[in-house]
Amino acid sequence: MLCNLKNNNRPDKALQKALLKLAIALILLTISLIWFFLYPEHHLYSTILTSVITVYCLFTTIKTLSAGEAAISYGGFANEIIRNDFKIRRIENPSKETIIENSPAKDLLKENDVLSFLTKYVAEGASNKAALYRLETARRNLSSEKVTISLIFKQNSSRIFNDLEYFEISVRPIYLKKPKIFEGAFSVKRIKRETYFYWTLNNITAKQNMDYILKEEYSHLHNFLDYLPVGLYTIDKNYTVHYVNHNLANMLQLKPHQLIGTSLKDILTNDSTIPLKQDSWNGPLHFIKHDGTTAETFTFQNSYRNKEKIMMRGVVIDKLPTPDELKEQMNISLDNINWLFNNSPIGIIFTDIDGNITEHNPKATNLFALDEGNNIFNLLTNDSSNLLKQTFARIKHDKTSSPIEVKTPNLNLNLYISALHHLHQKNSKNKSVFIIYAIDVTKQKNLEIQFAQAQKMQAVGQLAGGIAHDFNNLLTAMIGFTDLLLQKHGVGDPSFADLIQIKQNANRATSLVRQLLAFSRKQPLMPKLIDITDNFADLSQMLKRILGEKIKLTFNHGNDLGFIKVDPTQFSQVIINLAVNAKDAMNGNGTLTISTSNYRLNEKYIFGDDTIYPGDFVVIDVEDTGCGIPPENIGRIFDPFFSTKENIVGSGTGLGLAMVYGIVRQTEGFIKVSSTINKGTTFSIYLPRFENGPEEENNSISSPEITGRSGQTILKVKETISTPANINQKIIMGLNIRNTIDRSHTAVSKGNRPARILFVEDEDSVRAFGIRALKKKGYDVVDSNSAENALEILEKDSNFDLLLTDMVLPGLSGAQLTNKVKEKLPNISVILASGYSEDIARKEVDNINEFEFITKPYSLGDLTAKVFDVLNRK
Repeated sequence: MLCNLKNNNRPDKALQKALLKLAIALILLTISLIWFFLYPEHHLYSTILTSVITVYCLFTTIKTLSAGEAAISYGGFANEIIRNDFKIRRIENPSKETIIENSPAKDLLKENDVLSFLTKYVAEGASNKAALYRLETARRNLSSEKVTISLIFKQNSSRIFNDLEYFEISVRPIYLKKPKIFEGAFSVKRIKRETYFYWTLNNITAKQNMDYILKEEYSHLHNFLDYLPVGLYTIDKNYTVHYVNHNLANMLQLKPHQLIGTSLKDILTNDSTIPLKQDSWNGPLHFIKHDGTTAETFTFQNSYRNKEKIMMRGVVIDKLPTPDELKEQMNISLDNINWLFNNSPIGIIFTDIDGNITEHNPKATNLFALDEGNNIFNLLTNDSSNLLKQTFARIKHDKTSSPIEVKTPNLNLNLYISALHHLHQKNSKNKSVFIIYAIDVTKQKNLEIQFAQAQKMQAVGQLAGGIAHDFNNLLTAMIGFTDLLLQKHGVGDPSFADLIQIKQNANRATSLVRQLLAFSRKQPLMPKLIDITDNFADLSQMLKRILGEKIKLTFNHGNDLGFIKVDPTQFSQVIINLAVNAKDAMNGNGTLTISTSNYRLNEKYIFGDDTIYPGDFVVIDVEDTGCGIPPENIGRIFDPFFSTKENIVGSGTGLGLAMVYGIVRQTEGFIKVSSTINKGTTFSIYLPRFENGPEEENNSISSPEITGRSGQTILKVKETISTPANINQKIIMGLNIRNTIDRSHTAVSKGNRPARILFVEDEDSVRAFGIRALKKKGYDVVDSNSAENALEILEKDSNFDLLLTDMVLPGLSGAQLTNKVKEKLPNISVILASGYSEDIARKEVDNINEFEFITKPYSLGDLTAKVFDVLNRK
């Protein structure tokens, strides 16, 4: 069978011949049998003939079976070839029914015939419609056709594409005929019935896309080369031009096609060199333009092989600068370099390895006071000079650049040192080998010192505030229990004098704590708008008495100063403290000058952890002619308890400047200090300036306002005292005993019962004193050591008339407790107690104006009077 296939003997044709022979043999066998029965007398001959024909039939049958097996295998091979082809192949009958198809055809065409499928998905366009018509005509006319057509598949089809797909489609008829013995006359009808159509569809989308991309790339490359801003040409070994780009043609004032086919030698001047036939050549070429002028160019040319031909391609650069143009450009560059060098805001110095200065700019002259023959090492301090020498040695070795920080006797400098590379000098020996860029960072260093100082003051202030808070609790207990003892030990008692001493020292401690609170910016202030010039007029007499007769006091007031918003008492304390310090610094003899002026801050100023925003400020300069402040102490002068005065009685506590710093910062201002030994010190206070005048004061007693950092009122404490006014004052040893001990006589009653008070305080000693004091006055007092415990008490018993709570409590704060209690008991009166007000500012207390406030440390009289006033008001 394989041999027959190799000999191009089709097994189906062999099967037809075998079947014909078998049919003839069967006919002969039938005739011999009929003969046998019709003429028995010739049975011998009939038997022999029948036997021969039977053997022939058997032989023919075996041959037919073998031919059938070969035909079946042949059909199977043909079917497998079609089915395993990657191309889409299908055979249809004249009724468009599928006879055979491979898997790709089945996946794509589904149940559609080929023409219906193409009609359904053919893309718009005349060429596609024409191709489809050609296929339909070929099928109708039983002819072969091959076309390329584009299809677009919809989203609801089995194959989903977003763009066009291209197919190469061919169709040809297949004719299957019967043996001629069974055929009659030639008939067109019979031919159509026995004709089949063999379709082949090949997806060439990838090839089409690749061809399109290559075409686009070639077009882009051609356009790129054609319009490259240099001339391009291609010539053969005879210098015949095969290609020029537009730039070269435009340079010669011709079109590209006018140059193709000409000789390169014909468009060069007579004195121009001819490019040599070398692998690589470059040199000047002088081209002849169309108008007869010459184009001087520089050309690079190399050789290459194009198939069997040797070709040469060149790059032509025109518009080369002339010597005059080069000289002009060089002069411009030198001018720019000179301008940069001479007008640079940083110092630039050229030195050799030994530090000798070979060249420098004016800024360096100003920084170092340079003259001829200076050495950079001699201009620095010893430590800085040694550091610079080490840097020179290291940079010379590893050729890197390095920044260092050095000092002169007067300046702090940042130096950036770089090795000098001579790029265009052949003989660079004995030339400058280092470039030094010098930047004056003295101001920056001072700002860094101020910033660090302000940060330190912020931290110390927080510590001082915490200490003051704890001290206030201790002093409240000390003063309170002293008041209780004074009620038992009257004036004639032997212990009375001792108790008065304790009371006096506790009050002195209270004053000291208030100074700490002022430094930490937690002392309640009562700011108001004041005219600073008028204020100094009022202070001048007091300052003169403080300074004495040997110190001259001078005022220099600026114009249109506006107003400042300060607590007048605290502001006076600031000026007095500065004056006292100045007096000590001048040793009682000198001049104190107080100047005022306006200042506008245009950019944000970082002062420690705070930011001073741009705006208008009033500057108060307090300048003395004293001994000055040593540099090592300038960063500590605002520290609490820091003092350079001798440790003798009356020499001070070291809190004066600390209090000044705290009050100024709490008033949204900031303070600077500058000092020179043996010349004097100047403190400059910057306070926000206001245009509007002071508000009119009413006749009522002003209420202290507690302000935050932004100057906004956080808490306004009502200080109205409704205690009976006919209390006699009793002054003993400087203390108003009546006011501190017995400001209210009887407890306020609510109906038939005394008023009930919920007293919340975490400090045991303060809570014990408060309970005793209030119960002694007849109040019903329930105590609690925490906010959580107080809320538990209120859950069981809410019949209270007053809540008296400390602001700083473990767990929930006093402000949070107040909010929760007010939600449960809207009509309850509330008194908030605190040693300072910043904690109040940090908490959001609803309806703050409905609450009362008492400052620690408070005495027995202060406590009972406040409770009496609040309860009696309702």
